[in-house]
Amino acid sequence: MPLRQPKPPHAAGHARRVLFAPVPVAPTKPLTLSHVKGLLWSDLVYRATGQLHHVDLLHSWTVGVRNTQTLGFWNHLDRTRPGADYSTCDEEEIGTLYVEYQRTRTTGDVSASDGALHPAGARILELWVTRLRDMGIAEGGLRTPTEPPIGLDGLVAMLVDLRLAVDHRRWGGPVHLDATRAGMPLRLLVAADGTANYLASVLRELVPRVRAYDDVVLACDRDSLPDYILVRHVLRRLGARVGLIGLGRVRTAGTRGRIPSSRHGGWQGLTAADLAERYLDRVGPAVYRLGLRLYFTGTLGHGDGRPHRPDLLDRCMGRAARVLKEQGPRADTADALRAHARPHAYVDPYRLTTALLAQHRKAGADSNLLDEVYL
Repeated sequence: MPLRQPKPPHAAGHARRVLFAPVPVAPTKPLTLSHVKGLLWSDLVYRATGQLHHVDLLHSWTVGVRNTQTLGFWNHLDRTRPGADYSTCDEEEIGTLYVEYQRTRTTGDVSASDGALHPAGARILELWVTRLRDMGIAEGGLRTPTEPPIGLDGLVAMLVDLRLAVDHRRWGGPVHLDATRAGMPLRLLVAADGTANYLASVLRELVPRVRAYDDVVLACDRDSLPDYILVRHVLRRLGARVGLIGLGRVRTAGTRGRIPSSRHGGWQGLTAADLAERYLDRVGPAVYRLGLRLYFTGTLGHGDGRPHRPDLLDRCMGRAARVLKEQGPRADTADALRAHARPHAYVDPYRLTTALLAQHRKAGADSNLLDEVYL
């Protein structure tokens, strides 16, 4: 089943230029249910908003791959498993090694790495392309190494000029992002040993680009929201109009309170590969793609209050089959999408999906919307 990309917006004269930058996933483990949710939400935002505006999707190689956690893991593998062959490993095998690394990691793991793609990372990305294709998501720049348009020193100098950073490197100290005038706490950007964190990489990607766009839309999980609120503040100081989507992780059975990061494990049997194995051959690619979107957007919603329920996912696959079988006539998709974009520049996937199901109950879902956005 082919993958679809957004067509040129229907009302080109009123279309805006939108930069959509969801936070990338580091290739160190399987795609968990929380990752699947984030990827499907991002795909719907990109494709639905792309029916209204000119949307560029930014996948940051620097944030996703050249971050301290990923490089530290690769250095750990080279030290503990020199010459190992990862070409036949699956995501769970490599992910298990990553969890072990997280249990024993120490500072300074990154220093020996040159940032080149490690065979273990290459294997994970190779497998992710299959998972994404199964879900109807284009890989974008997943496997394309790129450099941010500005270096770290240039970014820090710009932030200092804007009174948004405190640079103590000349005295052997760190660099902090400083939004205290807006009531936000100082946030480390560059440690005293010169190691920049992922937030510095995010800003190196976004700061030089925002003036080329009418709107910027950011997406992250809710644990990263405090950092992304800082990013939004910086971009707004540069004159950008910024939307921010914060998604809750998927709460699995037995999880209470804060949902732990996937770096600690707990995803066995709950990955994108497991979903494909359970459903893909049984329901077919179209029902699989739509059923996942009905579940992870329209059923679980933005937050993390509703726990994962396999029985509800089963029902969504059944409902997807009925929606596809009982499609209605092609409608004015752009009008429907605009109703779910207000007051933002982006289309809200939850509102869009619940409206799609309501439309199905009345007269059949818009077949054009299904083709262009959901399949």
